[in-house]
Amino acid sequence: MHAEPRKRHNGQPQACEPCRKAKIRCDHASPKCSRCVLRSLNCIYHPAPMTKRRPPTSHTPIHFDSSLPADLLATQNVSSTFHIPSEPSVGAAISLPPADPSPAASSGVTARSSASKRNMLFQEQLGQHETTRFSAVFVENQDSFGAVMADATNSDYHELGREPDVMARSRVDLAVRTLLNFPSVRTCDMLLTGIHHIYDVWLSPTMIQQCLKQVWTEYASELGEPRTRESVLRVANDLFINHKRPHSTPDCDYAGNSDHASWINWFGGPHLRWEMIGILFSWAGIAFRCKQEWDPVFDLPEQHGRNRNTAAEKMRECAAACVRLCEGNFEISDTMVICMKNSTRLQSIIISDESDRVRVDYGTVRSAFISAGLHRLAHSKEITPFSQHRASLASSMYYHDKCHSLFNARPPMLSSHYCQCPLPLDLCEEDVYGGRERLAVAIAKLDSNGWNTNGHIYTTTWLRALTMLSPIREGILELTLSVNSNFTKPQVEDLQVQLGKIVASYPPHIQYQGSSEWHPQSSSRFHEQSAQEAYIITRIQLDVLQCQFLLQRLLVSRQFSGGQDLFDIAQETMSVIISLWLNRDQLHEFHHAFDWIAVSYGMPCAGILCVELLRASNLVPPATQSELSSTTRGHDCVRFSRSEVIQNLVLFRALLDWIRPTDNNAQLSKKFKTVLQRIIDAVFDSLGSSCGMQTQEMPSEQQSQRHYGPQDQQSPGQNLPAATGRECDIEPEMNAFNDMDWLNTVDWTQNGWLEQSNPPFPY
Repeated sequence: MHAEPRKRHNGQPQACEPCRKAKIRCDHASPKCSRCVLRSLNCIYHPAPMTKRRPPTSHTPIHFDSSLPADLLATQNVSSTFHIPSEPSVGAAISLPPADPSPAASSGVTARSSASKRNMLFQEQLGQHETTRFSAVFVENQDSFGAVMADATNSDYHELGREPDVMARSRVDLAVRTLLNFPSVRTCDMLLTGIHHIYDVWLSPTMIQQCLKQVWTEYASELGEPRTRESVLRVANDLFINHKRPHSTPDCDYAGNSDHASWINWFGGPHLRWEMIGILFSWAGIAFRCKQEWDPVFDLPEQHGRNRNTAAEKMRECAAACVRLCEGNFEISDTMVICMKNSTRLQSIIISDESDRVRVDYGTVRSAFISAGLHRLAHSKEITPFSQHRASLASSMYYHDKCHSLFNARPPMLSSHYCQCPLPLDLCEEDVYGGRERLAVAIAKLDSNGWNTNGHIYTTTWLRALTMLSPIREGILELTLSVNSNFTKPQVEDLQVQLGKIVASYPPHIQYQGSSEWHPQSSSRFHEQSAQEAYIITRIQLDVLQCQFLLQRLLVSRQFSGGQDLFDIAQETMSVIISLWLNRDQLHEFHHAFDWIAVSYGMPCAGILCVELLRASNLVPPATQSELSSTTRGHDCVRFSRSEVIQNLVLFRALLDWIRPTDNNAQLSKKFKTVLQRIIDAVFDSLGSSCGMQTQEMPSEQQSQRHYGPQDQQSPGQNLPAATGRECDIEPEMNAFNDMDWLNTVDWTQNGWLEQSNPPFPY
């Protein structure tokens, strides 16, 4: 039975302290009014509310009441604080017993100690390196300031304003419409079959599977069929209530958090939030994109006739809606960064990668990454699931930042001068999240450098190999994008030496062995796991070759080297890409990645081969006298087999033609395929344009030299019709399309630096 409401001196019921301060109507319920329950506030009826000094209040966790109406659940505009549980036990991180709401209880020793951490004016944690932060002095001396700042409670922040009802109702409507599109249970089961083929630390199979299990265990009736607005409203209410709670984060240095239950309850369990729902939507969209067009999942009635593109787009819209639903109580936590990153990645694989919108969105994700403190991780005293997970995220983001910067020719947001992103250990998720004992055994089996010794290739294996190349990429960026700075040849050669040492440090089971990767000795046919490992090894080799290609570009651009080494690397890269495509039947799980492999790795190298082939076929004007004087000082004649180059280009053209129309780089691939076909036709036409044998002679040294430098101001394609004398063989609309001018940005001779390419993300 509720206590009788207190009366003011004028006979009116007394309002609680939060409502009185905010000057809003209180329903005078005891022990807590509905507004304080809704907004996670400490509801206290002060015995003398007009006094100047008030005792500190303790934070009381809310308890969800499913009977609360949707109107009240929707009116929320509360800012949670980042708080690490002070108690090291698993139970303390999950739930706390109800506190006594009386003023006397709030003045206890325990309440006072917990309130002192929350009653500070500035509540963010402070690192030792953050002495320039505006609140650093107050945070560093909070014990000294705490005695005179007892009134500066976080309720002041909670009560800065009240969200209009129309805005609150719109958020509830958005939440309901979003949950109505949540994948059905059988759709999730079909998508889970390929979850281990994604190889992305941002989509943890353990996290996805555990959260899906929780969703279908707790909300099977609400999200099952038939699904209605009323049925999903309870799910939305639970998520809104959870979102009001401070986002708990396990202490990564504490061994007790190696416990499986503690790890699961960090991102799910009673702490399931909108961010995690957004991660599930993003995963579903990426899984749809990885499917074939004829996959049975698209025949399910709940897909409403969607294909891989439209189904992924619907999931992207829902993931973006989850991000918006967090704005009312926006908190940059690890799961929020994951949600934002996966949503942006899903958008990038649906629309073209040359979109500026994608680049801006990735910049927002990297800003959130820095705000969450993931750019500077402290060394953990002990390896735990949480510390391993954060190290994986940090390393992945650091690597992706360099890739974006290189191919967009933009400065990086993450620099080694300000970042500390330790490499994750080479462990599989089953060992990391399989319990404390299993994790300890797996760590003991690693070598001194953190690589596994069983010869398996995990997601972290691939990530470690790519992240180790980041210093080379950062060095290339520094030499290329620095303003008013001219690099020297020793600087580039030093990066080449470092690259060689990094590749030599790779364990034997990820070292590239050439064509032998696709010809096993023990069996005439690849097993599924062997094909996946061969794909990852080949992808690692492509990244290594890409670094070598960029370093050679630096040397050639300053005339420190001839074009022979650059041409050889381009030819080798094309051979590696073609080997992947020729074995595509064994790699059907990775067909979704072939379009951007061709664009990102293949297109610049194909441009180099095309330019050299045109020069060797006398289809470009000879170099001028000034160009000859500069090239003879440091450039040699580029020698190659014309037959081998043409064969590689023909196969690469077939790969471009094989790319599906639903792939995000289909239009770009089609455009380059047209350019490539015209070049191949022109080369063959030139062989028979004269009296025959004279075209078979080797070109002169002047004609076959190639500097690949900024002094090449004229596109070879611009001279192609005049050189062949066959304008009538080229369609008029193709001349208007100006494909050959676009080739300038492909071979990078005009400082285009592959403007229309994908950043090389691991899939």
